[in-house]
Amino acid sequence: MYPGAAFPIIGGMKIAVAQMNPVVGDIKGNASKALALLRQAEASGAELVLFPELALTGYPPLDLLERPEFVRENLRALAALAARTRGTACLIGYADFNPSPRGRRLLNGAALLHKGRIAGRRFKSLLPTYDIFDESRWFEPAAANEPLTFKGIRLGVTICEDIWAGTALLPWRELYGGSPLAGLMKKGADLYLNLSASPYYCGKPAERLSILARVARRLGRPLVYANQYGANDDLIFDGGSLALDGRGRILAAARPFAPDLLLFDTETSAGVPAPPFAPGEAAELRAALKLGIADYFSKMGFSRAVLGLSGGIDSALVACLAADALGPDNVTALLMPSRFTEKRSVDDALRLARALGIRHETIPIDPLYRTFAAALGRRNPYARIDLTLQNLQSRARGTLLMARANEHGALALATGNKSEIAMGYCTLYGDTAGALAPLADLVKGRVYALSALYPEIPASTMRRPPTAELKPGQRDQDDLPPYDKLDRLVQLLVEDGVPPERAAARAGLSAKEALLIAARITASEYKRRQLPIGLKVTRRAFGPGRKMPVAKRLPAGPGPGC
Repeated sequence: MYPGAAFPIIGGMKIAVAQMNPVVGDIKGNASKALALLRQAEASGAELVLFPELALTGYPPLDLLERPEFVRENLRALAALAARTRGTACLIGYADFNPSPRGRRLLNGAALLHKGRIAGRRFKSLLPTYDIFDESRWFEPAAANEPLTFKGIRLGVTICEDIWAGTALLPWRELYGGSPLAGLMKKGADLYLNLSASPYYCGKPAERLSILARVARRLGRPLVYANQYGANDDLIFDGGSLALDGRGRILAAARPFAPDLLLFDTETSAGVPAPPFAPGEAAELRAALKLGIADYFSKMGFSRAVLGLSGGIDSALVACLAADALGPDNVTALLMPSRFTEKRSVDDALRLARALGIRHETIPIDPLYRTFAAALGRRNPYARIDLTLQNLQSRARGTLLMARANEHGALALATGNKSEIAMGYCTLYGDTAGALAPLADLVKGRVYALSALYPEIPASTMRRPPTAELKPGQRDQDDLPPYDKLDRLVQLLVEDGVPPERAAARAGLSAKEALLIAARITASEYKRRQLPIGLKVTRRAFGPGRKMPVAKRLPAGPGPGC
């Protein structure tokens, strides 16, 4: 246990944090989950239960918010939940209509429900509009925020971004004119509560804890943070809900990447210390990607996955993650060798499939490849393997993969990584075919680091140079810079926004090399627009948070094949 709070609250309060996994759009289902958690907390003696941001609608609801009936349904669910509250109150996130004729039509709200009624409402002040966030598209910011009084305690209620103003979690430039926390401090809030839907990226849990502790110390009062867990589309939410005392010390912490109901007492500081979690970046990424895959499938109504297993490191890791997330019985691997596939590739793929206990079948692509080539007038498709014929092999595999997915009522997993996707080193409608790309935000080095956690992956797969095996003797490094340098440059250019001339030396490349790679990344944008959803695990992923034009004037440099 941790020592007592620095500034005990007069009278104290037993609080529960409901770290729930809402489904976007499933308002009735989310309300039902909330009620079950409320009853559980009530049975444990909690006086107040804190839920995440927009828990009733699910986060992010995006343009579902433009449907008035969707908002009305969430308001009906809020009223029905309020009617079922008894002695234990709850503070839950929802969407409300803006009563003012000016500004956006909606407000991002938190409602205090107690003894059969809505006892109070507060609204979000700071609306993020950067990276994947676009909340000012739908919501009007609250003009002011007063403490809510409950059982004689003044509650400083904030919603997600409201608590981050002036912290390192925001971009390097301050985005807001003021902090809602400052106003609540002036008005004498005793206890600060934050309803959050804060997406994960690698390293964020530790970063978030550090910043929340700093905020709590600045407030000099206990701070309770409720974050959702789960995954919606490309976003993964790690949970990591916390209760901190006025010195920034942990009173209680929820399990990462899992459901939890956190219970603690603000007066006695009795709670649950943070559970042990396997240290290191790779372990964190593994937990995040497993959750991302599992939730994508379950929320889409699917349970079975199909993927192409080549004997290479990327497909090996996707197979391991899929077996972890969905269960081995729900994963089918297709081995699709060609004349250019080395025997060791097939052997490694079979060895992995057997070690994981996943279903597997072998479908040689040569007959299909020859038929496609003949249709294009290529009489000898093995004489000179140009880019067209290389891509034709990949597209034959993509066709077979999607056909098996259709037959099995499954979703196909694409296996490309961020380094390849950055460079356009992938084939549209071939190895990019699928419903979800689990590795799309992992550079190649992170793929290897994460693969090291899976002993099922053959050592020969880990050691051999990466190759697409679309022509004799092919290796990735024939067409790409060494992955260690490419990975670093991709991180600098895409994730950190460093100009190529400055990034070059930090990546171990010449300025000319860096400019050519940057040009190739730019030229590949049209491909990325057509790729499956990729799970976001870095600060800046290829996807909704990175808005680049496709048709534009390009700098000099090589463009990608398609």
